[in-house]
Amino acid sequence: QMIAPRLWRTIRKSDTVARFGGDEFAVVLPGVDLEQAVNISKKIALSMEEPFQVEGSLLSIDVSIGIALYPEDGTDSDTLLQRADVALYAAKKSSNTCYAVYDAEHDGHSLERLMLTVELREAIKKGQLILHYQPKYSLAEKRVCGVEALARWPRPDKGELVPPNVFIPVAEKTGLIRNMTYLIFDKVFAQVAEWEKQGVSVPVSINLSTKMLHDNELPRRMNQLLGKWKIDPKKITLEITENSMMVDPEIAFRTINSLLQLGLHFSIDDFGSGYSSLSLLNRLPDCELKIDRSFVVDMIVSLNDMTIVQTSINLARNMELKTVAEGVETRETLEKLIEMDCEIVQGYYLSRPLPPDKVLDKIRELDSLQADWQINAEGGMKNEKLAGKSKEQERLDDEAGMRN
Repeated sequence: QMIAPRLWRTIRKSDTVARFGGDEFAVVLPGVDLEQAVNISKKIALSMEEPFQVEGSLLSIDVSIGIALYPEDGTDSDTLLQRADVALYAAKKSSNTCYAVYDAEHDGHSLERLMLTVELREAIKKGQLILHYQPKYSLAEKRVCGVEALARWPRPDKGELVPPNVFIPVAEKTGLIRNMTYLIFDKVFAQVAEWEKQGVSVPVSINLSTKMLHDNELPRRMNQLLGKWKIDPKKITLEITENSMMVDPEIAFRTINSLLQLGLHFSIDDFGSGYSSLSLLNRLPDCELKIDRSFVVDMIVSLNDMTIVQTSINLARNMELKTVAEGVETRETLEKLIEMDCEIVQGYYLSRPLPPDKVLDKIRELDSLQADWQINAEGGMKNEKLAGKSKEQERLDDEAGMRN
């Protein structure tokens, strides 16, 4: 609603603008050559530089533009749109410019994405995605207070796990994210029900894509799944990013309020990296703040990051909200967070994400530790080595929920 008027002010009366999705637009420019198309693309990007005013906050956006020309790149609308999309993908990968012109060399990336899309669609259809779980440890209660569910896509034919930062964007781009989301919720709820049968109560948090906050069917489907597996909704926390609430706050909060009425909890993920305002936080009672990992990982060596972490903890405490610091990779970071009076921590120093049959053992192990964390020197060193080897992998792991 805010982007379209800026587009119209930038282009000519003879041009056409069409909205393709939540954040994608197509612009048709009759009678222009490559140079003119590039100039108009630059004007469009420039028009988007001024931040948008949303719910009392300033929201800045990144713009990527793919250009395809008639008749050089295609003689029908489907081909031109496909090749503009290929160019758009190239523009997103570029660090030098906001636009890219279609080049046949880009088709290699397009073919790879097409193959991933086909395989991912089949994997979702067959229910082949799996879940690993990473413990969240309450420093206040000195015990594991829950786990985060993280999706995995095994490809047996290639003997590998596809990184979530690869297949999640593909799912969002192709519309597969909806079916993937419901598959993941079904699997998580089934696992929670199985743990309950074993006499183990484990609260679970699950990442929710921005696109799903605009799915009118989400509350109804969630209610069905809760009933199917007889799950206490209070055991489920949905993690959403700050920015996901800002895309279309009215629609997003309509969905959020419906989910709150079901008894589900919410966590604001990557807190500190987005554009949320206090007014938005006030609309999420009893939510949890997860401090963005980029601040936690580097807080020991960065005074600015440490200040942001401490400020976030203070803000949450003043608003009577829980705080989670994710990305805890070293003992030094953990000790500093204890000193800062952070409530909950999560990261490779405590545990990597584990399959369901192993995470319960890890939970029991963590619950048996002394409060001062001094007795597990050997285990701590082991975890430190694991964190040191796996920082990048942890970043990939924790993007495995559906974020945008």
